[in-house]
Amino acid sequence: MSRRGSSLARRVLHMAALNNVKVAKGSGTPVNPVVYDYYTRKCSGKKKPVVMGAIMHKICNIIFAMLRDNKAFEIITPEEHYNFLAGL
Repeated sequence: MSRRGSSLARRVLHMAALNNVKVAKGSGTPVNPVVYDYYTRKCSGKKKPVVMGAIMHKICNIIFAMLRDNKAFEIITPEEHYNFLAGL
């Protein structure tokens, strides 16, 4: 991430990325399965700080879409998303 932007926004995005990637202690299931799957796929070819930057960018895109469409956040799997797009 660029150091030209707000350091506070960068810290908030980093904390949001960390919380979206973590796995629940008791059950072992990811908190956000979609972002966790994206994280594991990206980690196979890149270093973890680079992947965290990609997660932060993905979260920015999600937040922008929520504000643009005036909708609440809802976790849906990529398959559900593709099925929804196929129905349009």
